[in-house]
Amino acid sequence: MRQGVDESQRSALEFRAENALSKNRSADIPMSFLRTWVLNNWGLKLAALGISFLVWTTYTSEPIVEVSFQVPLEFRNIPPNLELLGDLPTHVRVRVRGRSALLRRLAPADFGIRVDLTGHGQSDALVPLTSEQVDAPYGASVMRVTPSHIRVHLVPRRASS
Repeated sequence: MRQGVDESQRSALEFRAENALSKNRSADIPMSFLRTWVLNNWGLKLAALGISFLVWTTYTSEPIVEVSFQVPLEFRNIPPNLELLGDLPTHVRVRVRGRSALLRRLAPADFGIRVDLTGHGQSDALVPLTSEQVDAPYGASVMRVTPSHIRVHLVPRRASS
């Protein structure tokens, strides 16, 4: 019977030893993670951080400017039985704000202003031009459209002979 007690004591001691080892292993996991992922190649990681900081400061220090463009008008949704008559402006002046590097690359063709004539009947109409009607590239904000209104004259379409 003495041997049985020794075996149970031995298994209890082995169990305690395994628990102690597993606790040490779980404590080693954060340290091994730290060594493997954070401290490994620390010089390269520090250089990458420095380069990214330089790129960020260069981008954010670029000045914001305002520029004007002569943008062509595009008339949409003209009623099928009507046509435009008279002197209509073909271009309007659009004032745009953005980073100087972006605005230097832009041309008037990069913008468009849509004039929607839906709901206009045969008449003389004063149509507002707003910054929401301007298609502008990402990073460019439309500040003002000049003139702010245009007069359109819609007349019945002549039958072609």
